Amino acid sequence: MGLPARALATVTSKMKFTTVGPEGARNILREKQRRNRMASKELRVQFPQLASIRIDFAFSDESLQPPAPQSIVLHPPARAYFVYPCPYASCNGEFDLAAPVTDVAEQGRTGAAGHTVCKGERVRGRLGKTPCDLHVDYSIAVGK
Repeated sequence: MGLPARALATVTSKMKFTTVGPEGARNILREKQRRNRMASKELRVQFPQLASIRIDFAFSDESLQPPAPQSIVLHPPARAYFVYPCPYASCNGEFDLAAPVTDVAEQGRTGAAGHTVCKGERVRGRLGKTPCDLHVDYSIAVGK
């Protein structure tokens, strides 16, 4: 049996709604990525013809100190998940490289390179939330 209408109105009028700040949004994004990574197939199942995949990232933007380059190497037991968060802590963007990795694997190539831009938003001091626009040059190399 539920609450009487008057009691329900009193309860709902006292409820406080909160917004998620940048840190909370980042945590939600990371949790979503963790779940999606766990749901993806292992590399040895998704791409049995590959012994490893190496992805290198080089970042650039208008700042004097863009994020440091990153390299990720995946071996057969790793999950075949190719979505990576923007390296800026206050950004809610991510880079999805699943299509280029799949193209390399299915076409039997040894590698590929490309460029993308972060479509997320990040907090920049007094400016508040602005488009991230971090430029990313990536290279993909596979071991067979």
